[in-house]
Amino acid sequence: MSLSAPAPDYLNPPGRKSNPERRARLRRAIFAFDVLILLAPPMHWFFSGGQSAFWYFLASNALVTLSLFALWKTIGTEEVTA
Repeated sequence: MSLSAPAPDYLNPPGRKSNPERRARLRRAIFAFDVLILLAPPMHWFFSGGQSAFWYFLASNALVTLSLFALWKTIGTEEVTA
């Protein structure tokens, strides 16, 4: 019978517990923010005139791209206990 190796210290720093429910809630909030900023018609109507439409397009897509990195950081490394 072999025992699995413990998770490296950098994955679970001392004083910081992994909480899968908190991470799931954060992922849902990020997804809702992305949907709101990209698909909400009032946002498009507000920024529909002139040069602000261009900046809205760039900023919203940059925020969604950055949120992908935030989602990547929320991937859990929970330890499985038997």
